[in-house]
This record gives sequence, structure tokens and C-alpha cells, in this order.
Amino acid sequence: MGKKVSRTRALAVLLTTPTIKAAAAECGIAEKTMHAWMREPGFADALRHAQDEMTRGAMQQVLRAVGRAVDVLEDIMQDTSIAPMPRVLAAKAILEQSIKVYGMKAIEAAAPVIIIDDIGEHG
Repeated sequence: MGKKVSRTRALAVLLTTPTIKAAAAECGIAEKTMHAWMREPGFADALRHAQDEMTRGAMQQVLRAVGRAVDVLEDIMQDTSIAPMPRVLAAKAILEQSIKVYGMKAIEAAAPVIIIDDIGEHG
């Protein structure tokens, strides 16, 4: 496995392969070496940062699709030429998701109050 591999390349490969073993093989290094690099604080931080960026990008893509998905469900729900069951399922999906969103908003709204209450009790 003697070829020199940059840590930058290893980071990129780790982001696109399913396992550390597969990433090491693609880089032409021992899996043990990859694990050692992953324990280095700078490498670990760079990997975590890159993974966070990928996750943020994926979440933004999902959020952009949410509006379109709701539009599709709403079209199905309102289309009286479609059998009742798909319309009911579409309506149910919209209601279930709206309840989840409402619940998340309620938790977000309550969080600062909880934090303030904790500070007041202990500070």
C-alpha cells in the first residue's frame, strides 16, 4: 500500500464511501492508518466539519422539497376524481406533519423559558 495519500483526499473519500474500511482501501492505505488519522484532533475536526456541511446541505434540499410535497398531497386531497382512500391518506399525511411541525415550534418556543427558569433557580 506504499503510495502517499493526503489527508485532504482521505477526508473526501470518507465522505463518499460507506465504511472506513472501504475509504482506506480506496485511498490505498491501511484501515489502521485511517483510524489513526481519525483520532488526530485536526483531522477529526475537519471530518466533523465536512460531515456537518454535508448534513446541512441535505437538510436544505429536504426543506426545499417539503413545499412541493405538501402541494402534491393537497392536489390529491382536493381532486374529487381520485378515489376517496388516496385523498384521505393525503389529508392524513398533511395533518400528521402539521402536528409535528406545531409540536416542534411549541418546544422551540418553550426552550428559552426553561433556560431562564433554570438560571433563576440556580443563579
